[in-house]
Amino acid sequence: MNIRHLARRTWYSLRPPAVSEDDVNNVQAILSADEYRLWSQMCQSDMAHSLMVLQRFRRVAPDAPKEVHAGVLLHDVGKVASNLNTLQRVVATVVGPRTKRFRRYHDHETIGKDLLLSVNSSEETIRTACGEGEWSMHLRHADDL
Repeated sequence: MNIRHLARRTWYSLRPPAVSEDDVNNVQAILSADEYRLWSQMCQSDMAHSLMVLQRFRRVAPDAPKEVHAGVLLHDVGKVASNLNTLQRVVATVVGPRTKRFRRYHDHETIGKDLLLSVNSSEETIRTACGEGEWSMHLRHADDL
């Protein structure tokens, strides 16, 4: 675990930028209605984080299709199942999956995949959201804050 990375992510989560109406409109142009419903269930910091990751992703992979952009926006959607606040997420990251909620947090990619399957997301969207496929390296780079 990289403490510096954890500290940056914690600071960002405590002071997330606002999600503007323009941001919401851009997200709605990328996601299906059901995917947008999932995205809008994420906490403020996760929504803002997904927008920042998408912006960084577009710089390193400008030719990626819309379905990939959807996967980037939804890469953390499974975290909603844990219902953890920022401090609890930090603890879960440090101590590991010791409780049911911490386990859900650590299993967010699997949970996210199930959520995306339930709304009939494209295979490319699901692969990207799960950090798999040809765009995974670019997602990891964009997500490394």
